[in-house]
This record gives sequence, structure tokens and C-alpha cells, in this order.
Amino acid sequence: MSRLAGLPELTGVRKLWFSGWYDGPLTGIAVHDGREYWYVMVTGDEPGGHWDLDPRVFVLHRLTDEQLADEWEAHRSFAAAGLPGCLHSPACPEAGTGAEAVNAVRDRWPAEQEDAYREAPAIGWFRDA
Repeated sequence: MSRLAGLPELTGVRKLWFSGWYDGPLTGIAVHDGREYWYVMVTGDEPGGHWDLDPRVFVLHRLTDEQLADEWEAHRSFAAAGLPGCLHSPACPEAGTGAEAVNAVRDRWPAEQEDAYREAPAIGWFRDA
């Protein structure tokens, strides 16, 4: 929980979509005070930390406009390939194009690309509603 030290607790955060999931959203884009941010779930301070926070706690990170645009493009591509992730309304159109399309999308936007976002400036943290 040392990642939360010095950060304010935020209210009124709304998740728009997720890219990582393990029994609930882990990462994605959320909106707070009219601006979009990258969120990531907080785990224990040690490698392989705890995943059993209830409610889950997330940190919001400020991304550049270009990074946000890239993430939205990736999100729409994953949705078009039939993968879940939309928490917004209306949801992205789905085509359900099969495993080949899903693999192509994963190759274009590997999950590791998001790891760098943890180094982006953090603006605060919030609890899952």
C-alpha cells in the first residue's frame, strides 16, 4: 500500500472500460472530474502481492493525449474482435471475428505496453464501488 502514500483518496471516479481482468477489472480507463486516466489495481507491496482487497483499490495515472488515444484505439479493436471490456454506454460494436483476429489484436497491442503507465504521474486513488 506504499503506492498510496501521499496520494488523495478520490470520489466520483467512474470506470469506462477495462483491459485487464481477474475476478474483476485490474486496469483500464476511468474518468474523474471530466478527464480520463489510466487506472491500475493496487496489490501488496511485495512481488506477487495480495489480490484479495475488498473493495479493490485503484490508482489513477495521468496519461498523455496520445497515450489515451492509443488506448482507446486498442480498446475498440479488442471489442470489435469480440472481447469484453466495455463498461460504458453505448458499448463498442462487436464483430466476434474469432481467434485469429483476437491474436492479431493482441500482437498489435501487447499487455506489456501498459506496464509503463504505472510510471506515469499518479493523481490519487479510489475504491471500487
